[in-house]
Order: sequence, then structure tokens, then C-alpha cells
Amino acid sequence: MYQSILREDQFVVLASVMLGCTMLVVGNLLADLLLGWSDPRIRNNRK
Repeated sequence: MYQSILREDQFVVLASVMLGCTMLVVGNLLADLLLGWSDPRIRNNRK
């Protein structure tokens, strides 16, 4: 990615940033779901 920035290759930089952002969002969602599954104090009591 660093070389793409230096060469001003916009499409590679854009794809890398979008892939990184998508991985971040999916990773945070997965971490939140796993935390809710593993820690009973986090769960919502729906009554």
C-alpha cells in the first residue's frame, strides 16, 4: 500500500482503505457478539 501511495495509484489505495474499514467493522461486530455470548453480565434481559 505504501508503494501505491507513492505511485499515486488511487484504485489500489481506495481498495485497501475500503478493505481495511470493512475488516474493522466486521471484527468489531464479531468481538461484540462473542463478548455477549461469553459474558452473562453483558446480555440484555428482554421481558
